[in-house]
Amino acid sequence: MAKRLSDSHPSFFESYSNLTAIRDRFDWFWVLVGIVAIVAGNVLAYLLLRGSIHALVVDQGRVLVGAGLLAGVALLVYFLGGVLVGRMSKGHTVREPAVAAVVALGIIFLLQLCIGMFNIVGLVVGAPFCFGVSYLGGIVGEKWQDRALG
Repeated sequence: MAKRLSDSHPSFFESYSNLTAIRDRFDWFWVLVGIVAIVAGNVLAYLLLRGSIHALVVDQGRVLVGAGLLAGVALLVYFLGGVLVGRMSKGHTVREPAVAAVVALGIIFLLQLCIGMFNIVGLVVGAPFCFGVSYLGGIVGEKWQDRALG
């Protein structure tokens, strides 16, 4: 029985389906990289800003300014983590930075509990913002990757 040409070569739609599956795959390695980058960035930012935050909150009584500074820096770290993962991961997916943001937020919350900071409002209110900002960073990183590749 002779093979037909269509039996040995996939159709356009089968090829496109395979390409899409490769292009849109989810890579846990880049989720892990994103988690490490976001957690390390937030810990570093906290250590660098601890004195300034203490001066704002305790010495000057400017609690909202101190909280705003911490929140702004944290969101910047989440955005940059998303850009890093979006730029470096292969394929066209921005899900890895978003998943990394949610896991990193949980880890940061646990680290805050270990040093005596209990901020459930920051966790509940901040989770959608961290997710969204990291997702947006992933989109920016993907666009950067597309331009770099050609």
